Amino acid sequence: LAEIRRNAMLALKPPPRLAFPDWMEKELRLPAGITALPGSIRLYPFQRGIADAMADPLIERVTVIKSARVGYSSLLVGLIGSHIVNEPAPILCLLPREDDCRKFVVNSVERIFEASPILAGALAGGGDGGRNTLMSRLFAGGSLNFVAARSPANLRAHNTRILIVDEADAMEKTREGWPVPLAEKRTLQFPDRKIIVGSTPTDVETSYVLSAYGRSDKRVFEVPCPECGDFNEIRWRDIRWPEGEPAKAAWCCPGCGSVVDERHKPAMVSAGRWRITAPQIKGHAGFRINSLVMPLANT
Repeated sequence: LAEIRRNAMLALKPPPRLAFPDWMEKELRLPAGITALPGSIRLYPFQRGIADAMADPLIERVTVIKSARVGYSSLLVGLIGSHIVNEPAPILCLLPREDDCRKFVVNSVERIFEASPILAGALAGGGDGGRNTLMSRLFAGGSLNFVAARSPANLRAHNTRILIVDEADAMEKTREGWPVPLAEKRTLQFPDRKIIVGSTPTDVETSYVLSAYGRSDKRVFEVPCPECGDFNEIRWRDIRWPEGEPAKAAWCCPGCGSVVDERHKPAMVSAGRWRITAPQIKGHAGFRINSLVMPLANT
């Protein structure tokens, strides 16, 4: 009888909660048109590191210096979906313009949600009295709002625990001040708040994301050289090609000087790792990544 009771209790025990990167790979589906490889998402090591920080309760701020084609938008959609399913909370997404908000909702959020069975219909309404709109959604235990930085007055209507800012450097100062600090004020009442800021830098002197990264623990993604084994960041300054033959471009290892052929990149990226260069900073994870690490064609 005791064994039967024990087995019954074990059957009622919920399965262990997956880490956020593992949850994304298990539950998220990318539709055709968003990616050249539709279906279940598979995260590269540099994406997993960013995803881990996004879900780490000990990290309040995440700053990402990024380029195009590094999968950042998919990570944001995954984070939104994970909160809706696993940890409901008020979520606020701040983008430069209203058109940016619409494109992100329609082209990324809605399409990935529709393709992912666990998220399909999650933002369809569900007895909210018809108050859902394209830019404002309610779900059990939380809300999801998209606000354009050009309309700072709209921020006052939203208090949020999760603040997601995309393309911060494309935002302009308004009569009420810079949009990102204004948005951060909407998180003050939540001791467990999360502030995620990502952008491609524009002007070095005025860049918000570069300034924020400078206040973070300054992580860089490094890959091993197949010749000497040293770990280094892949940067444009180390790309070399014969005069007039850019199609023969290759990475030159800063450590040993070896010219590394493109065919080695997938294995190098798979073995890559994030290195914290300012370990004295706690609670603010900063990431610097560019499209050179993507083992896809044309990157």
